[in-house]
Amino acid sequence: MTQHNDAIPPAPPRAGSTDARRPEDIEREIGDIRSRMDSVIDEIEFRLSPGQMGGGVAEVVRDVIQGGGAGTSGRIARAIRANPIPVALMGVGALWLAWAVSRTPEVTTSFDDLEPGTSPGTALSDQRARLLLIGLIQSCRHGATGFRRADMVIDDTALSGRLTQVADQLDRSATALESELPRYGGSLGADEDLHPVWHGLHDAFDGTRARSGVLLGLEGGLEGTLSLFRDALRQPLPEHLQVAIGAQFHEVETVRHRVGALREAVA
Repeated sequence: MTQHNDAIPPAPPRAGSTDARRPEDIEREIGDIRSRMDSVIDEIEFRLSPGQMGGGVAEVVRDVIQGGGAGTSGRIARAIRANPIPVALMGVGALWLAWAVSRTPEVTTSFDDLEPGTSPGTALSDQRARLLLIGLIQSCRHGATGFRRADMVIDDTALSGRLTQVADQLDRSATALESELPRYGGSLGADEDLHPVWHGLHDAFDGTRARSGVLLGLEGGLEGTLSLFRDALRQPLPEHLQVAIGAQFHEVETVRHRVGALREAVA
């Protein structure tokens, strides 16, 4: 005995019997079919709402597996069994969308990161831009000095060339950023005390000077320097300054990954 499927419209009557039916009967049947389809669609939308996802979906899944069920969940289950390919395609599309959403970063604007008295889209004052640049320059300069000192402390010819390359890159980044200072009415001036991001490396020099500790201090200093770059790039910088800082951020980020890999390799 053929089971009637409430969710799927019945097949159209054969051509031979259509001629004997009145137009108003055909229109009424079409209206009934549309009404049933609308009812099923409305129920599906209700079942997929956040408040109904738990029990409703579980009920439909159980009916699909067991092949039974009454009421709306049974009709939905029979519709799914009768149309497996469209349902599968819908499932793949939903999974793909969920995966894409999970990989899409959330875009937020943090007003706490802005200079006091500024709003999104308002460029920083020259004084604030100058202070940001000086902090980045000093961190890069002190990092270059730290890498060269680490080269002497570790005294390993296998590592010497790589440590020197990082020091040279930090010097180049500092020089590139220093060239931006005249735009904002200032110069670097006398060197200040050791930048706080490199205190960990300084402690390693004052301690046992173990190679692992020194490399860890180098890696931590680079990570702290990158944090300074990230904080600067969150500010409403002028376009040319954003490009200049962003370029050096990527250079420092590259050597940071190299030092991390080097530390893990010699650990």
